[in-house]
Amino acid sequence: SIDTRHSAVAKAAIKAGADIINDVSGGTFDPQMLPTASSLSVPIILMHSRGTPETMSKLTNYNNVVEDVASELWDRVHDAENHGIYKWNIMLDAGIGFAKGYEENVSLLKHGNGKLRDLLQDASMLWGP
Repeated sequence: SIDTRHSAVAKAAIKAGADIINDVSGGTFDPQMLPTASSLSVPIILMHSRGTPETMSKLTNYNNVVEDVASELWDRVHDAENHGIYKWNIMLDAGIGFAKGYEENVSLLKHGNGKLRDLLQDASMLWGP
């Protein structure tokens, strides 16, 4: 896979042999990422995060981290589908360590295979540090 927020990098990597795009911005950083993934017909991992690497540590306020992350990821799924990406080509990542503090990360890990998966209607999920 190619880990990038940049559609041009994703396109070059797929053409060079990568099979999956892993976008840590969930397709929000580069407005061409979702159209690019769609046109390439490859799977994409949409990770939950807020802001940029420079601002995400200040964007850790959640009413309920599990529900909020699920809602924000669901928005990303709908956006990807609206760009022509099929649901079976979308994997989700809760973004452990990205725009979350210690307690939020623990809560996501504790409830990830239960409530979070239920809220995301059993969408394909990846977990990583």
